[in-house]
Amino acid sequence: MKRFQQYLGTLALSLSIVSITHAVPFPDKPVRLIVPFTAGGNVDNSARTIGQGLTEQLGQGVIVENKPGANTLIGAEFVARANPDGYTLLLGTPESLAINPHVYKKINYDPLKDFTPVGLVGNFPFALVVNPKLPAKNIKEFVVLAKSVPGKMNYSSWGVGSTSQITFEKFNQVAGIDLVHIPFQGAAPAITAIAADEVQAMMVPLSVALPQAAGGKVKILGITTSQRFASAPDVQTFQEQGYPVIMSGWHLIVAPKKTSPAVLQTLNQSLNKALETQATKEALMKIGIEPSPGTIAQATKLMQTEYERWGKTAKDAGIAIEKAD
Repeated sequence: MKRFQQYLGTLALSLSIVSITHAVPFPDKPVRLIVPFTAGGNVDNSARTIGQGLTEQLGQGVIVENKPGANTLIGAEFVARANPDGYTLLLGTPESLAINPHVYKKINYDPLKDFTPVGLVGNFPFALVVNPKLPAKNIKEFVVLAKSVPGKMNYSSWGVGSTSQITFEKFNQVAGIDLVHIPFQGAAPAITAIAADEVQAMMVPLSVALPQAAGGKVKILGITTSQRFASAPDVQTFQEQGYPVIMSGWHLIVAPKKTSPAVLQTLNQSLNKALETQATKEALMKIGIEPSPGTIAQATKLMQTEYERWGKTAKDAGIAIEKAD
């Protein structure tokens, strides 16, 4: 019996050594970063910037793959159903992680149950832009103008359920105004409509608004962050002007639920190291995103808080979509 126990002990030790010896370190192959938007936009540019940084830190290629459609549902559902091995990640935005569950009658994933945060890439402000000829120099004057013609002024966005629409609806709620929503297929035609004076206003990422304003095509009245942004220090916040509209956009990397804690830690540490390099910082700031390294716990808390914040605004505005396009 004693010899048999010794044999079992030796066998267990041997198996442990073999297991350790043959354990494959993560990652040992390329990682896919899914972008639920088309190529060339703000989110895609962010993904390609951070993908390059992660490639350098992980020692494996990070392949950016675009899966656009249905207000990010297609890309998000794809990652939610992926193998939880750390090799398929989603660059999530408020649409995919905080808005869709509140505006669609039915979706095939739950952001809080089907994803585990890896870490926050960064955040950015939205800017209220209007046609340069509109007789309003600031937000207060814009509100007075809108109240003088209730229901007769319009605002554009890049789609129903988009951050652009919901941020503007938050402004409607806070200011007590009633602008009519005109959705477009993309940010480019939506802001072009402002420049052409076909629509009166729009909420758009500050990085998109600045070159348009510099070219005289639009006028910026304020931004939606709690503090002024480094790339536009002269642009006042909504809060400074008496309207507490704080709705930042953000990019958050998530993995499928049940991804191992060890893999998540490796990814989080690599993401933070990438965000702290000068090259990545400068590249993100150039496209209007403020890098925000942090822990998995911080990213998880942000996702939960933003889920409630964006969801409440969407529900209060009565935004509902029957089915994905």
